[in-house]
Amino acid sequence: MLQAKYFWGALVIIAMWVAVLVIGVAAEGEFVVNSPGGDVRIPVVWGVALFALIGSWVVAAVAFRGEPAPKKAAKAVEPKPEEKPLPPLEG
Repeated sequence: MLQAKYFWGALVIIAMWVAVLVIGVAAEGEFVVNSPGGDVRIPVVWGVALFALIGSWVVAAVAFRGEPAPKKAAKAVEPKPEEKPLPPLEG
């Protein structure tokens, strides 16, 4: 049975990755790391994708975890008659 938490969990994960896609296509920003050997340029989308990955794990862990099965109402159970041990075999 589809539950609301599955729907919203999936919607949030999809929204995070759509944001990564939009930033990857539209953003022109870069992280620039200066070093003696030369500059290293890292696109901003890598940082956003890292946080989207972490967020996806967290949302999936909360939204898609299995719930314990609901407890059924206890039936009135008749007590079993006590079993008597068998007498030893003769012979």
